[in-house]
Amino acid sequence: MIRAMLWLLSIVELLLGFTLSQPWLYVAGAALLLALLVIALVGWLRRRRRKRPPVVVPPPPSSPEEELQSLGILEIRPRPRTRPSETPAAPTTSEAVASKPADSESKVSESPEAGAEAPIEEAASQSEQSEPPVSEEVRDPVLTPCLDALRAALEAQTVALLVQEDVSLEYRVVGISSVVAGEVPPGWTFTAPVPLLAPSMVDRPVTVREVTGELYEALGYYAEIPPRVAEMALSPIPFTREGALYFLVADAPESGRFDRLSASTLLIEFGRLLATILELQQPRKAAEARAYRPRREIIAEEMTWARSRGEPLALALVHLNRADAIAAEGPVALAAAEQALKAAIQESAPDQRVERFGELTYGVFYRAPVPEVEAWAARLQAQLAEAGGWLEGGVSIGVAVLQERHQSPEQFRADATEALREAYETGTCTILE
Repeated sequence: MIRAMLWLLSIVELLLGFTLSQPWLYVAGAALLLALLVIALVGWLRRRRRKRPPVVVPPPPSSPEEELQSLGILEIRPRPRTRPSETPAAPTTSEAVASKPADSESKVSESPEAGAEAPIEEAASQSEQSEPPVSEEVRDPVLTPCLDALRAALEAQTVALLVQEDVSLEYRVVGISSVVAGEVPPGWTFTAPVPLLAPSMVDRPVTVREVTGELYEALGYYAEIPPRVAEMALSPIPFTREGALYFLVADAPESGRFDRLSASTLLIEFGRLLATILELQQPRKAAEARAYRPRREIIAEEMTWARSRGEPLALALVHLNRADAIAAEGPVALAAAEQALKAAIQESAPDQRVERFGELTYGVFYRAPVPEVEAWAARLQAQLAEAGGWLEGGVSIGVAVLQERHQSPEQFRADATEALREAYETGTCTILE
């Protein structure tokens, strides 16, 4: 109330000073108005400071567990165990040399000093990895969702589609869905001490078994030690292939889960659906099997053809220098760069055979004398040195010419790999005769 009267008084003084032409009334009114403005500003600042929430500093963690939780780490699990039978054998020295940037999908460093040795080190640890095994299946976009749906409908712990082929008690995982951490990938193979699906159970639509003793040890579709499994249900599916038995297996941590009629119906109906999916996938998988022929078979085929006709043959390995940087951008960029590189090679040598030998590495079987091969390689390297886009940075080209000393595909390929190594280090095309 007092502040309102003071505001009114300051305005009246200003009006009287204007009406009576008294300067001192102007000065008194202006001073009172200024004082009121300062008081209002100070009050607003105090109210604003009161509204700010107090700063709370959390106490330091009293234990390592609390410290991990404060960082957002809620649980630490050990790394999955691996089976000795699944560990690949270390390549021999000759294999490591023979597989350098070619089949190894090696990645070349951008720096000249580190890059010179990178293809060799990568090759020693990734020999033949650029040729995916035909039998190895990736996470199928159709098969896996079906197994996920079956597991959810059964309220099971794990559902897997297994196949037993020629070898007794040896099983391969075609597809799997599990709520347990550390599930195995499709293509995983394991050996069981006792049969999961005994011969007497093959003719039954569904068999429910209590899991005890040796049967628990037979659950090889878990990468780690299997969790608690009280019972399992097994159901053969109507998909036939010579020497192979396909069947579904579902397990649960407590008994009685699969005794319901609905559980048997789900296993039978999903088995029919999965059999249809496998039938439809056969033409595609046959085409993939033809596409991923081992490189040594292709090299041996070309060597036999050249020697039977007495014609010259050269194996040129072409590697994109920016392979490491492009691979870091992801699979989409990698596929685009490989397509661009293959197209450029095929355009430069339209009548020659071009095969993929690794990540951003292609092999060209050039059926021509050495001078013609040398001219082609120099022309291709100069052309790609000026290219942009995915081919920016150019390529390295190493060439081996077929000679009498090449008694095996590995020897021929080793010379081409050595030539590519030297070409990458020197920056010029290298030919070994």
